[in-house]
Amino acid sequence: MTTTGHIEDRQTAAGAEVAPEGVGSGIRALLPFARPARRRLLLSAALATLAALAGIVPYWVIYSAVVELMAANPDTTYLWLLTGTALGAVLVRFLTAGLANWIAHLAAFEIQYGIRIALAEHLAHIPLGHATARRSGELKKIMADDVERLELFLAHAVPDLAAALVTFFSLLGWMLWVDWRMALAVYALVLPAFAAISFALNGSSSHMAEYKATQGGMNAAIVELVRGMAVVKTFNRDEEELRGTESMIRRYVAVVRRYSLDFLPFGTAFYVLLGANLLLVLPIGGWLWTAGSLTASNFMFFLIVGLGALAPISSLLFLFANLAQIASGGRLVTEILEESRLAVADRSDAVPADATVRFQDVSFRYEGDWVLRNVAFAAPPGTLTALVGPSGAGKSTIAALIGRFWDPQEGRIEIGGVPITALASDELSAQVSMVLQETFLFDESIADNLRVGRRDASREALERAARMACIHDTICALPQGYDTLVGEQGVRLSGGERQRLAIARAILADAPIVVLDEATAFVDPDNELALQQAISELVSGRTVIMIAHRLSTIAGADSILVVDEGRIVERGTHASLLEEAGLYAALWADFEASGALAPGVRSDA
Repeated sequence: MTTTGHIEDRQTAAGAEVAPEGVGSGIRALLPFARPARRRLLLSAALATLAALAGIVPYWVIYSAVVELMAANPDTTYLWLLTGTALGAVLVRFLTAGLANWIAHLAAFEIQYGIRIALAEHLAHIPLGHATARRSGELKKIMADDVERLELFLAHAVPDLAAALVTFFSLLGWMLWVDWRMALAVYALVLPAFAAISFALNGSSSHMAEYKATQGGMNAAIVELVRGMAVVKTFNRDEEELRGTESMIRRYVAVVRRYSLDFLPFGTAFYVLLGANLLLVLPIGGWLWTAGSLTASNFMFFLIVGLGALAPISSLLFLFANLAQIASGGRLVTEILEESRLAVADRSDAVPADATVRFQDVSFRYEGDWVLRNVAFAAPPGTLTALVGPSGAGKSTIAALIGRFWDPQEGRIEIGGVPITALASDELSAQVSMVLQETFLFDESIADNLRVGRRDASREALERAARMACIHDTICALPQGYDTLVGEQGVRLSGGERQRLAIARAILADAPIVVLDEATAFVDPDNELALQQAISELVSGRTVIMIAHRLSTIAGADSILVVDEGRIVERGTHASLLEEAGLYAALWADFEASGALAPGVRSDA
């Protein structure tokens, strides 16, 4: 199955789990985000109300001017006064409406900033599994796109809603005061219009879950197609992958089409009904005027003012039509913020006595079967402890637990006698430096990437760490040396160069515990001996736990733990394990047979 096929399966499952979004539930989901800036939003609403009242003044001016012009001797001075009043009202409306929108946008941007910072901070403190369960494209969409859409609600809903309601009820009260019969004619179609838009929103909201799922699937398919273009071309999978991506796009278009078609009939009816009150105002007003129960000036008033009285209502259609989608993004934000953080046990003043890493009967599972069972070992300071074993045995999980990417379900892990659950994240990161199998580099300079774990490091310290990791000469050969930008995800460097840069970063961080997860997998044989020397120097005074596919890099380890099916089945030195003729001896024999020994490394090392 292609990557796109997997995306389709995940997208279909996701779509089946998401409940339809409704307007009421959408508002409830969005309200918590508005609370931090409620004072600014209330001030914005007050200014919008003033702007709406100022916007009604020109209607009164027109009505008064019509009445005056229909008099036998119109008062020119009064007409000029009305003109000045209208201009003043327009100016007041312009200033207050602009100020209301400015304050609302400031509040919205402040809330957006707070939400994004809260998301980033929360993601750093939840188990890694909660974050990796979501595709990176989905997290980007939530933190960038969905939070951005909240601006539509936060910056526009409050002033627009206040202005629309004030205008609606002010004009309604005014018209009822002038002539209640004509007022009823003007507003008679409001209830049918709202019934139509309710049907439109309820009908289309049933597609929202599928819409969000297919949109996410389409975005993921496009991103993975672009990122995997080299592989696609290498294996001549252009047509197949393009067809898969095209299929996801077609599914998205089909959902949008159904969404639109369900909204269109009643949505169109809403607009038509709001603009159709002339069909009632003109005949009813004409009949009342000819019957002598409505003055000509009042008839003109309802023709001029009444026909535009419903315009503020239609301006809210866009907001309410998109509210379900905005609320869905708000719910996704809430879901992440509600995910449980890694628990911090009751804190004590205890400080790790040393850099000893100890596993005490640790058992762990992601979901389903156990990945680790009753793992127990101790790695003292100044030693290199190697983890070896078949693929999928649980070695990387042990490394991840030391960095507290997850917490074990059973047993506990200690550093210097202190449970790692009692250490704050910054304290733990100061104790443990990790070099993972998949090296991540920021799209910054080499120097900036090296300083991730130690911002105040000098250039001399950078160069020393780079020399230890056998990457200094490579860096110096680059156009800008240590100031060279590595590109997104380090694309301007080879796999081996990225790994050696990550090792240099760990050396520079100078943490007492270093975990190397397959950190030498991409190191070429010419640099393997030098890198082994760097690791030997790194061990001095530190606790080093190393997972190695290339067994020659750990032949000199102080202790080798052989992991199989989540258990430690053998432990000892290279020589003692070879004498046991067990799993390690078999792995070493396979390694020798592959011809992967680096020059100068003896098989009996």
